Amino acid sequence: MDDRSPDMLRSTLISGLLFGAVAGIPFVSLLSCATCCGLVWGCGLFAAWLYSRSCRAAGVEFRPSTGTVVGLVAGAFHALGQTIVDAVFKLAFGDVAGRAALRWMEAQPGSGAGALPPGAAAFQDWAKEAVRRGLEEPISFVSIVFGFLFAVLVAAVFSTLGGLIGGALFRVPPAAAPPDPVPPPPAV
Repeated sequence: MDDRSPDMLRSTLISGLLFGAVAGIPFVSLLSCATCCGLVWGCGLFAAWLYSRSCRAAGVEFRPSTGTVVGLVAGAFHALGQTIVDAVFKLAFGDVAGRAALRWMEAQPGSGAGALPPGAAAFQDWAKEAVRRGLEEPISFVSIVFGFLFAVLVAAVFSTLGGLIGGALFRVPPAAAPPDPVPPPPAV
């Protein structure tokens, strides 16, 4: 990057907090998980797009390598936004997604007349018990910190890849060098 590079903070902060806040909403987070962390990829991609626009306006080159840095920083803000929104929802309403998952698991057929093989039924019982235990524990500072650290790890990978793709898609070529000055005509 050169001295004329625009400030990266604005692009990464907007993208990271926006996508992170959306990802922190209980059932949206499950949808993002089902799409292979689609919101985290999108965070890096959107941050790269925003920053490439700033680079184009400033006449500065924007390459895929710059996109990876933008994606990584946006991923950190994504993890922060997701953790805050998730904690607020859990404090206000409890673990809504966990309760829904437990209701769904309890509605599934267990062992019995040809429903599930014994190993699968045992795993299903173990999973139900694990979710029940998780719902009984109150939200704590430690669980929030571990959730944040996990979100940072996931975002570091997927948002950086989104930024790399964004760097390739929204590439801004270097500004053309000014032409060489034309020497003055010889004095006669």
